[in-house]
Amino acid sequence: MPGFFQPVEETSGIKPFEGFPVEFSRGSLSAVVSTDELAGTLFVHTLLREALGEGKVYHTGPKRAFSPTILKTLDVEPSNLLSANVYSADELLQALGYVEDNSTVLVSQFPTLREVSKEKLLELRKRVDEASLTLILHHETLTFNELDLPGEFTRLFILPELFDALLVLRTNSYRGHHKLNVTVLKAPPEQIASLGDHSVSIDSIVKVITGR
Repeated sequence: MPGFFQPVEETSGIKPFEGFPVEFSRGSLSAVVSTDELAGTLFVHTLLREALGEGKVYHTGPKRAFSPTILKTLDVEPSNLLSANVYSADELLQALGYVEDNSTVLVSQFPTLREVSKEKLLELRKRVDEASLTLILHHETLTFNELDLPGEFTRLFILPELFDALLVLRTNSYRGHHKLNVTVLKAPPEQIASLGDHSVSIDSIVKVITGR
């Protein structure tokens, strides 16, 4: 019979870049929605950059959402980044069985996977807890109702109550200057001050990613 109760320890986490309002910690499950391509590209590549500084990182989903070329422009050596394609919730759970404990896993376009259900999400949560993973489910979409964020997260991720963090990302630009707007709908208890809307200047990162 497994031992259910264990000592509680404080864990460190990763931020995609300085000024990002939320830190993703070990043993956490997060859902992030990007409502434009620039926001999605920026989030994925800066998250991978920071996570690769900590060790091995895994990416999976129905399509590859990162570019090795962009990672190299961010001074990242992608040799510790392992990628696989999955097309269903069962395949994702199977893939997580090959992931080393205490690793970071980024799943792209999660809501498009086949047969995502409450039961499968509970299995994901269980795997996160057992292996102390940093699991981030990311979705990039142009169809998103900003006026009903709880309803949208329920539509896309079924059980938002299981998640430690729920975030919406979008970018805007004015006269050549770019900002990333982040809405934190849910955060871990120790980061409760981050709830709400944030605007972060991203000019320097955009220049590196776009090359201009």
